[in-house]
Amino acid sequence: MKILIFMMSCFISFGALAGGHEQNEKHKSPYSKNSLIKMAKKAAPSAITDSATFMDFDGSLLRKGSNDWVCMTGSTPQRIAPMCLDEEWRKWNERFMAGEKNDIENQKFGQAYMLMGDVPVDNDVPTSVGMEDHKKSAETGNFHDSGPHLMLLLPRGVLKQITSNPYAGGSYVMFPNTEWEHLMIPITNVVPSFD
Repeated sequence: MKILIFMMSCFISFGALAGGHEQNEKHKSPYSKNSLIKMAKKAAPSAITDSATFMDFDGSLLRKGSNDWVCMTGSTPQRIAPMCLDEEWRKWNERFMAGEKNDIENQKFGQAYMLMGDVPVDNDVPTSVGMEDHKKSAETGNFHDSGPHLMLLLPRGVLKQITSNPYAGGSYVMFPNTEWEHLMIPITNVVPSFD
């Protein structure tokens, strides 16, 4: 999720697909466009990625797609932690990055895939961007490695029925009791980032 938040700052407006990054524009990554697309394709099932739009983490358009999904590489030099987002998730991230409010009570359904996992993140504090921001205590959150997962946007009334404990087994709420809470569906075990 931390990479997700950082990467969304690189393309606050989905309009960047139409302007500024034409499909034949020279890409400045050390990787070829085909290599970057191959990396981003690992984020979701082929039923999504076969027709998705692909972007590098900096917002560079790699390939325009024909469905509603945007898949992008991770923001590290190795481009780990790619993701695929539907339209509602892109809107959610645009609001988050712009410092706007999110209407969690009436949140529309949205889905995102991160099947290659993510970097360690604080489950409880949306503004915590690194291990140095986290204090190891029950009061300040659960810094953990989420591993491969899906993410769903749901209204608060539904999310209140689900635990926010990432180690309970099964789905859990990330950023509970904030306007940015959402459902995490892990594919593998969630592991604490601290020993």
